[in-house]
Amino acid sequence: MSNIYKVVIVGDSGSGKTSLLNQYVNGTFNNSVPATIGVEFLHKSIDRETNLTFWDTAGQERFQSLMSSFYRGAHAIMFVYDTASMTSFHSLNQWWREYNSYGDIRKSVAVLVGNKTDLQRKVPIEDALQWASGHSICYEEVSAKTSDNITKAFDTLIHQLHQLPEVQKETIRIKTAPKSDRCCY
Repeated sequence: MSNIYKVVIVGDSGSGKTSLLNQYVNGTFNNSVPATIGVEFLHKSIDRETNLTFWDTAGQERFQSLMSSFYRGAHAIMFVYDTASMTSFHSLNQWWREYNSYGDIRKSVAVLVGNKTDLQRKVPIEDALQWASGHSICYEEVSAKTSDNITKAFDTLIHQLHQLPEVQKETIRIKTAPKSDRCCY
């Protein structure tokens, strides 16, 4: 029996959300990724007990009205900004307000990811750390292009997921079930 976790990726258009996911799920990078329209889905199995379903959201303002449904039932939110864009960093406050309005903060976790570290930095790392600390979430920096720290960022997210009380309770239930109820493991 495995758990399927809904992970919603949010951030401004052009922050590299799709590239980040493509690098993590498929190990690929494409310089000319078209803008996401609405939402796209990707899936990755981590182990027998952890399956992630990613909701890669559009960052354009015209799709903001759809966001309330994206947050519903989410186990994790990954806030992505471009380290070479102050605009995308400042937009995090709006994304956080939406998460507070539509998500269930008590039953989900959040991680801040600064993407595009291969470009010239415009957002000081201290500002990003302060923002993450002020919202009590973890912070990672990555480059979807070079794949630097991609696995580490998602490992942080998975670790946070496993800390959720409902996940811990389900994991204990699965591991203590009689072998005949556990299929192959």
